[in-house]
Amino acid sequence: MYLEFLKPEVFDVIIVANIVIGLLIAARRFRKDITGPLPEDAPASARDSYESTLSPSSSDS
Repeated sequence: MYLEFLKPEVFDVIIVANIVIGLLIAARRFRKDITGPLPEDAPASARDSYESTLSPSSSDS
């Protein structure tokens, strides 16, 4: 048979590797979503809050 190498230990390693790769891809996407710019249809209050975190306020001078 073609799958004779697929013993329980090998199968477990394949499953764990698949889960780890999926988590890495999800974390990368989450980080990209958090650090990226807001979409064009974002509410004005969210856009104001986002822009205030980009640059320090000029009212301190």
